Amino acid sequence: MEISKKAREAIEDIINRRAKIASMQEQLKEDVKAVAEHLDIKPGKLNKIIGLVEKERQSGEVVEEERDTLDTVESLVGEREE
Repeated sequence: MEISKKAREAIEDIINRRAKIASMQEQLKEDVKAVAEHLDIKPGKLNKIIGLVEKERQSGEVVEEERDTLDTVESLVGEREE
């Protein structure tokens, strides 16, 4: 396969951008870990919080739906204990 100079440059650009994304993802992971440690929670819990905030900002009503779900769980657990 013959690769033109333009195609080669485009491929190199993609490789460089992928490397930048991987670096940014690693930095985000470290940032989440540091903030979670500061808050004395697990990074997974912080990621869940962040995900819910992002969903709420995008579409709304996510918090209310989660609250309804938790209320249902609480109700079911309460019924079991009785």
